[in-house]
Amino acid sequence: MIIPYLTFNGNCKDALNFYRAVFHCDEPKILTYGDYMPEGSKTPPELLRTWVMHAEMNVCGTNIWFADEATPLKSGDTIKLTATVPTGEEAATIFVALCVGGEVTLPLTETFYSVFHAAVTDKFGVNWNVVAEEAPKQVKG
Repeated sequence: MIIPYLTFNGNCKDALNFYRAVFHCDEPKILTYGDYMPEGSKTPPELLRTWVMHAEMNVCGTNIWFADEATPLKSGDTIKLTATVPTGEEAATIFVALCVGGEVTLPLTETFYSVFHAAVTDKFGVNWNVVAEEAPKQVKG
């Protein structure tokens, strides 16, 4: 499945409210940077605490992902496509193929939601996220 991914620089909640009003959408699911801290991180900078790390909203029958990027965005960087596939192995195959002639923008990362999340700008300048639906293995303490 390919999911459009719209990115913003601190005004994602404003964009969500705007699109929700324009398209008469249901309340989006929102996770802020303050709600989630990657393992090994301390706390996000105060500014980022309220910024959107990930949001989802159904717009005219299409699930769209949204986020605030912590780094400044250039023109053309605001739209990404996310390829979601069942397994980490399938995600790796797609990611490696997209990397040919492209530039990795997020190296392979295992997250709380996936064994595989990575990003690349392909040789045509298209920004891609590749995410496996396969959950990470639980670490036993």
